[in-house]
Amino acid sequence: MKKPPLFISFFLLFAIGIWQINAQTSTSSHLEVQPSADEILIYDINATGVAKPLVWGLDTAQANETNVKRSISFMGIDNVDVVRVSYFTHLPLVGPNNDELHPDIKLLLNKRLGYLALLGRPMNLTMNSIRNSVDASYGDPSNGGYDPVAWAANIAATIRYFEDAGHNVISVAPCNECDNGSTYGNGDKPFSLALNTELRKLPELDGVRITSSTLNTDQAEPWYTYLKNTLEEGTTHQLAGSFANYASFFELVRQDGNYASNDELHNVIEAMAGLEYGLQMGIWWGTPEYTGGRFLKATKGSRLAYTENRGNWTAAAVYRNDDGQVEAYLGASERQAVATSYKFVSKDRAVFYDGQGPQREFFMQMPGGTGYHQNQPNAERLINIQWGEDVQPAINGMYKLVNRESGKVIQVAGGSTANGANIVIGSDADQLFQQWEMSMVPADVGGDFTYYKIGLGSATIQKLAVDASRLDNNTNIVSAGDSSSLNRHWFIEYAEDGWFFIGSRVSGKFLDAASITDNANVRQWERETGTDAHSQQWRFLPIGAPVEFDAPTAPTNLIATGNPESIQLNWTVSPEGDVAGYTIFRAESAGGTYSTIGRNVTTTSFVDNTVTIGRQYFYKIKAVDSSLNSSSYTVEVSATTSGNNALVAHYEFEQNILDTSINLNHTASSGAISYDSGEIGSESLVLNGSSFLQVPPDIANQEEITVATWVYWNGGNVWQRIFDFGNNPNEFMYMSPYSGTGYVQFGINNGSGLQTLDATVALTENQWSHVAITLGATAARLYINGILINESNTVTARPIDFKPMFNYIGKSQFSTNPLLSGRIDDFRIYNYELTAQDIANLYNKTLSTETCENNCIEGLSFWPIPADNILNFSSIDNSNELTTANIYDINGRLLKTKNFVNSAHGELNVSKLPSGMYILKLNKGEKTSIKKLLIKH
Repeated sequence: MKKPPLFISFFLLFAIGIWQINAQTSTSSHLEVQPSADEILIYDINATGVAKPLVWGLDTAQANETNVKRSISFMGIDNVDVVRVSYFTHLPLVGPNNDELHPDIKLLLNKRLGYLALLGRPMNLTMNSIRNSVDASYGDPSNGGYDPVAWAANIAATIRYFEDAGHNVISVAPCNECDNGSTYGNGDKPFSLALNTELRKLPELDGVRITSSTLNTDQAEPWYTYLKNTLEEGTTHQLAGSFANYASFFELVRQDGNYASNDELHNVIEAMAGLEYGLQMGIWWGTPEYTGGRFLKATKGSRLAYTENRGNWTAAAVYRNDDGQVEAYLGASERQAVATSYKFVSKDRAVFYDGQGPQREFFMQMPGGTGYHQNQPNAERLINIQWGEDVQPAINGMYKLVNRESGKVIQVAGGSTANGANIVIGSDADQLFQQWEMSMVPADVGGDFTYYKIGLGSATIQKLAVDASRLDNNTNIVSAGDSSSLNRHWFIEYAEDGWFFIGSRVSGKFLDAASITDNANVRQWERETGTDAHSQQWRFLPIGAPVEFDAPTAPTNLIATGNPESIQLNWTVSPEGDVAGYTIFRAESAGGTYSTIGRNVTTTSFVDNTVTIGRQYFYKIKAVDSSLNSSSYTVEVSATTSGNNALVAHYEFEQNILDTSINLNHTASSGAISYDSGEIGSESLVLNGSSFLQVPPDIANQEEITVATWVYWNGGNVWQRIFDFGNNPNEFMYMSPYSGTGYVQFGINNGSGLQTLDATVALTENQWSHVAITLGATAARLYINGILINESNTVTARPIDFKPMFNYIGKSQFSTNPLLSGRIDDFRIYNYELTAQDIANLYNKTLSTETCENNCIEGLSFWPIPADNILNFSSIDNSNELTTANIYDINGRLLKTKNFVNSAHGELNVSKLPSGMYILKLNKGEKTSIKKLLIKH
């Protein structure tokens, strides 16, 4: 077995200039720490998922044509499977046999039939009761009770009326929310049992399911059980009661072989959670709006992940639609929610959340109320999850709204700031009345908060609004003062190539330019398809950019270079002066499916550190100008990661938290961090007990690994973490300066149980100590201050077993454990097991390479690090060739040169150089080695 290299973090030289880490971009350059969450939802976009179909319906019990039209718009007319209608008890039956509906009742039913006509086809119907009062002909609960025969006749007559009109009643809830009792016009349990028994005698009920119905989930099972012998269906609403009983009720109904339904969905959580426990039919109360409508369509695909917080009455899920789009959903009870935070985590790859990314994690806070039915926002939210070549940009801020068909921008007619001013399109003139502020509505706005307000640049209090909240095609769009009115709320749907549809919350219709001429009206219109949709597609253009559509030329000279743990891309800058950045694409096969791994890259170099070792990857890039026009692709290039022994990450903490290895595995911080004097170099990272670092999610996916660092521990409570790489409290690897044993401890758990390696000494407080853990092929070894403290061949778990995603310096996977109080310096991760001598060299500040690649000097070592007066170096190359040593500053300026003849050892006097970082370049014949050099006096 070859001896591995210990230090291969080279600075690349361009002429005499130094490639500076701060100026480079990698897949982790924009890593951000997402807040801790109450619930974590991990999903795999490539998973098969679980089918969770649902029969979907809309409601007409509440006689509101606007609700019906809005429901059709958001659900899609072809997705309405069933409609809920009602029967009435406030007027008696009439006719010679007392079996016909009263004329006034027919008027009420005809209104519902008018709503059904909007669907344009015969519909399946469910039926409930509306009983604001009960006519004496149906009995009196205070004088002999209700008459089940009369009630059954009324229900039968209503079924006949709807079926004579061409529809089909499939289910009846003889009492709506039975648990509301007689004050709501309902009978008691014995009456409901008698009524159901009478209904079963009538031919109109042949093939029609009879169901129970409750308001309170805690009452659903008692009512259902009492009536079970007369039922084929069980129904509950979610307006009170526990989450546990909501779930167990549907499970019970399905176990009995009956049909499970909720015919009053008030929030997407009721469908989302219900589907997990057996719900088969859901009918929207009121209007589902955007998130509800999208969730309906998502259930035609497959559910990838789900989680819930029963105590807080909130839940979240990830679905893949039947068109392949992945979406995340969150919901909270209409009357009982408590604020809950959720974190969505993509298991195997970075994605974009509403255009933000690429990243693995996304945090969302769901608001709740202050008590039952008190200040409850009834919140729900949709998040688009994307990857691939064409990904939407994140939208937030001030823009010009450019129409795709005309190339003109949205503006206020005449530049007016008055209420009711008409909205038109016009040629861009960089005027404030042609600029629009996109701002998300607050989470507690009420109901769905997947919306924007669009404020006028010259007076942002003025918002785009649907005139008079009308629902019809060709309705004007106007400028209106800010308010909570739904006609001022807008959703966006990505089309392609930076173009979006902009839809209205009130109507579900989309902004549309009536023609391509100046001052053409902007109106709302149902969504079009193909090129007809170009009048409805808009690009959010930064306000400083011109409206033009000339794409820049493609970048040239793209080169991919494979490293052991990453792939570096370099290219020639595009010649156009308005190029704003570059987009990086990667595929796993030649000409294969490409995904965006970097956007808005402003350098001409990029490091992909999310690759797997030993695999070939393919790349191409585009230039993007300030007007969001993209060039054609570069030629496709490829490179392979070697997987050779290498330094994966090196955090020196010299006034930054960047990785100075060639892999650029940059970190992100949470809380207030600072810097103080260090053990290696001049600085170290200060973690004050309320701050920590997060390192990239792929960094520890290793079969063998070494983690080594200097730590200055301030002392404090047990179970602080020097580092902790993991996924959850069952999958992690950590090192604690002070464990339950009172000593340093390393632990690892791959899901099969904790394996530990304990020190026999405590870490000295308020003093620098060097700690290291190595996980090799056969053993785990723990070192403190260069000395092997403990080793074991029974610690068999390795991080590759669980591929940790949440990787922290100074923080634990367990939320109850304290954050680290102390300093960290020279934190290193290797993809192999360092030898005992290697660890001793780190402690003794002697850096060496035992073997080398790429034509470097064999066996080079230099010491001490940091150097004070004399820097020593040696190599195992005894050839009689001239060795030249050059020292540069970090700007590439040559400061010192010395030649050595016929020598494998040399000394450099650095006493005259100020303390700081330098570059040491050694040339021996055709061989060259480049090292970072720290001088500290």
